[in-house]
Amino acid sequence: MTASKEFDNVLDECLERLLTKGETIEQCLQSYLEQAAELEPLLQMAVAAKKAVAVQPRSEFRAEARYQFHAALGEVASQRSRPFLGWFPRWATVVAIVLGLILVGGGTVSAAGYSMPDSPLYPVKLTTEQVRLALTPSELGKAQLSTELADRRIVEIIYMANKGDAQQVEAITQRLDERLIMLATLASTTRDVTQEGTKDGGAPEVLTLPSVEQPAPSSPEEATGEGDVRIETNNRAKLRVTVARYAVNHPAALRAVLQNEKIPESAKPALRDAIDKTVAGYERVLKALD
Repeated sequence: MTASKEFDNVLDECLERLLTKGETIEQCLQSYLEQAAELEPLLQMAVAAKKAVAVQPRSEFRAEARYQFHAALGEVASQRSRPFLGWFPRWATVVAIVLGLILVGGGTVSAAGYSMPDSPLYPVKLTTEQVRLALTPSELGKAQLSTELADRRIVEIIYMANKGDAQQVEAITQRLDERLIMLATLASTTRDVTQEGTKDGGAPEVLTLPSVEQPAPSSPEEATGEGDVRIETNNRAKLRVTVARYAVNHPAALRAVLQNEKIPESAKPALRDAIDKTVAGYERVLKALD
C-alpha cells in the first residue's frame, strides 16, 4: 500500500470515529502519532463544519464565498502541473473547499457530483464521497452507498475511454476495484452480523438487566426484535438485486464501448482491464452476499 493510500485509509477511519462514534480529535491522533501533523487540521475542520452546518449566512456572504471558492478551484486547475498547493496536505485543501462550500450553499458541491476526472471539481467530488461514507453509520448503508459510487466509476471510465485517455481509465479502474473490494467486505460483515444476531433462525436474543425498568413493547415485533431483523433482511435483499443488475450491466456497457470503432487503440488495453476487474469484482460481491 502506498503512503498516499495508507493516509487516505487512516483519514477515513478517523472521520468515522470522530463524526459517528463521538471520539475526540485527541483520541484519533493518539492512534496515529506518525500522521498526527497532517490529520489534526483535517479533523479540526470536520468538527468545525459539523457544528456550523446549521448556520444560514446572509445572501451577500453566500455570493462572495461562492466567488472566492470558484476562484480557488480555478487556481487549483492552473497549478495541476505543480505539487498540489505546495507543502499543504492535498486532502486539507480539498476538504477545506468542500466544507466551506457546504457552509455557503451546496450548489458547487452538487455540481461536483456530476464532474468528470478531467474537471477541476473532480477532487471535490471524490472528497465528498469519502465524507458521505464516513458519515454513514451502518455497514449496510455503506454497502448501499458503495454500489452508487461504483456506478459513478463506470460512467467515468466510459467518458475517459471515449476521450482516449488510457491513464485516466487505469486510475478510475483502480478506484472501482477498491470500491468493489470494500463492497465485498461490507457484504460479508453484514451477513455475519445478521447470522450472529439470530438464534435458531429466530429474532436476536436480547439481554436485559432485571433492576432496570423497561417500557412495555408496543407490538410483538418490537418485543422480539423481529421487525429490525426483517428490515435488515429486506435491505440486504434489495442490495443484492442492485448488485446483480450492475454485475450484468456494467461489464456490458464497457464491452459496448470497447466495440466502438471511434475508441482510440491506445485506450483499449486499459478498457479490457477495466472489464476484467469489473467482472471479477462483482463476482466477489455476489459471493459475499449469498
